[in-house]
Amino acid sequence: MDDRQAGQRFRRSGVARPPRAVAVLVTLTLLPAVLLSGSTPVAPTASQRMAPAGDVDWNAAVHYRPDPGTLAVGVTHTQYSVDEWGDVAATARAKAVLSATASYQNQHLFGWGALNPEPSPGRYDWSSLDRRMQLIRSSGGTPVITLCCAPDWMKGGRPGETDWHKLEKAPLPQHYQDFAALAAAAARRYPQVRYFQVWNELKGFWSNALNRWDYEAYTRLYNAVYDALKAVDPTLQVGGPYVVLDTWHDRDAGGHPSNLAGACGIVDQRGLDVLDYWLEHKHGADFVSVDASLGTRDDGQVTPPATAVQQFDVLTKWIRQRTPLPVWWSEFHLGDGPPGRQQELAAVAAATLLRMAAVGASVALIWQPQRERGADRAGAPALWSSTERSDGGQPLPYATAVARVQSVLADHATSRSVSWPAPEVGVLRGRDTLLLVHAADGDVTVAVEGHRLRLGAYEVRYLHLPPRPLVFRALSALAATLLPRAPKTGQCLRLARGPTPEVAPSWGG
Repeated sequence: MDDRQAGQRFRRSGVARPPRAVAVLVTLTLLPAVLLSGSTPVAPTASQRMAPAGDVDWNAAVHYRPDPGTLAVGVTHTQYSVDEWGDVAATARAKAVLSATASYQNQHLFGWGALNPEPSPGRYDWSSLDRRMQLIRSSGGTPVITLCCAPDWMKGGRPGETDWHKLEKAPLPQHYQDFAALAAAAARRYPQVRYFQVWNELKGFWSNALNRWDYEAYTRLYNAVYDALKAVDPTLQVGGPYVVLDTWHDRDAGGHPSNLAGACGIVDQRGLDVLDYWLEHKHGADFVSVDASLGTRDDGQVTPPATAVQQFDVLTKWIRQRTPLPVWWSEFHLGDGPPGRQQELAAVAAATLLRMAAVGASVALIWQPQRERGADRAGAPALWSSTERSDGGQPLPYATAVARVQSVLADHATSRSVSWPAPEVGVLRGRDTLLLVHAADGDVTVAVEGHRLRLGAYEVRYLHLPPRPLVFRALSALAATLLPRAPKTGQCLRLARGPTPEVAPSWGG
């Protein structure tokens, strides 16, 4: 929401000057506005110039801890990561990149790098999950376990067997308590893990008969797991429902359009219904987990990246209107691209993180931090190259961007540390550093901190700020709370006026 500005007009005669307190407030408001948004700044002296930063020191052994006051960026390990069977030199390089980019590190209970933890009732195999927990510990991460998926015998399979083609099948209702007991066993085995996500994208909970998610069944599973984990330790942090918020370009393509729509598409009402039902019927929760993609399901990405990333802003606000719980973006997908587009994808990712930070999202987890394919193939942006080769484990453009975002977030100046001098340019302000992200093609010139800066296409620039007097710091901090954060765009998604969706939630009467 744009800040409102109020003022009074005074005639040249017959009216007393405003009280001194008002005059001071006007001065404090206007001075930082000139300094921060800068119209035609005075040429800075050598001591006042912003200094460009050098390359990221991947061997600096920096470990980022989650900060409740700002966005924490983490990763979700998948099938291929910094595993012991990779090349020794490559895994060492990748581990350094991991430490410099991730605060939280998430691993699934079963799948995505972990074998079946309970092949038969009461018979456990924690070996693969132990290795991933050791990786997280040795790289300084804060561990998270996503409680998915279920052993085969909980899904109607034979004890002792694992059919990987049925990994994403949900447990049968009669085994919800068995899955909850497995979750509790994992919590007891890994007491260092304080955060648990219950299930992943409602896998196996789609109802063909209802043509929607079976959120009632999912919530029963969630509540069983929640109760079991809180019985182990009431201070454990548990969240869900980890639902995908799909969008469609054609209003009629998905069949269930919501009133949350705009240039980026129409959000599918069925995903929103999952959140509303779960929020009303859960036994408890410590955070809300969701995921989304920049592209629509029917036509892919239909707006420029600088516009598309705004959906994470709007969707976070939509959730925050319904609950004060912290918002976790468990996945956020940006699309694939060839090697020549990786810098572009990295800039779009950084802009996405700034959007999340600006509206108070708590966590953003990067899916699949290691690139699976060779460097000559197209793929999603990753943090480091494959560790299977001796020259692997190298930081990719995405890693550099995320490392810079992490370093400024760790040194954020105020709660309003993100601004948008142009719709396609985001600025993340630290006490002593500045990160600029240009999420568009071509060049652009913006005025920031009294300086005019020219940014290239999809450029992420990291700068050290010059030392400034304490009074300037105070004025800058005050300005950050008074000045608007972004130009008015608001066209990606907006809550449209109109009737409620045709398909009303079944619990609504």
